[in-house]
Amino acid sequence: MLFLDAAPIDDWRISRDGYLVADVRIARAGVYQYAGHEVGRADLPVVNVYRPPAAVFDAKAMRSFALRPVTMEHPAEGVSAASWRQHAVGMLGEEIRRDGEFLRGTAIIQDGAAIETVRAGKRELSAGYTSSLTFTDAVTPSGERAHATMTGIIGNHVAIVERGRAGPRCRIGQ
Repeated sequence: MLFLDAAPIDDWRISRDGYLVADVRIARAGVYQYAGHEVGRADLPVVNVYRPPAAVFDAKAMRSFALRPVTMEHPAEGVSAASWRQHAVGMLGEEIRRDGEFLRGTAIIQDGAAIETVRAGKRELSAGYTSSLTFTDAVTPSGERAHATMTGIIGNHVAIVERGRAGPRCRIGQ
């Protein structure tokens, strides 16, 4: 199942070649809200999904976001070699790291129109990935309740979106 989340792009600069380079928060641990139909539970209007730190900061999960494409909005399917040219406007760097509750890395936006869109204010990021969901009630260490727990996260792309599910702290720039 492909999941789509959001986060802002932090400080950014324009390279000598005109590319936008930004240190960004890609995703975060915690509880995310999904419409029931998005996670195979049409019987529920909203499903709280707990993404535990152990899943977000798992070494394999973190490596899976390295060198992934950056897109404008989420494509209907994950990005692959066959669809990269159609969707990619840039890419994430090779180093993906933990920053508190966030997953962080460098984004390079290489498409001129996408750079202008970011400059105009569209700056939140949303991770596109696959994972597994286990539907059992859970309570986070901070006391939040969830209907399901997410594990086995494998990154596919990061989309520049108007509003991301991870919230406005996952974005390009301040």
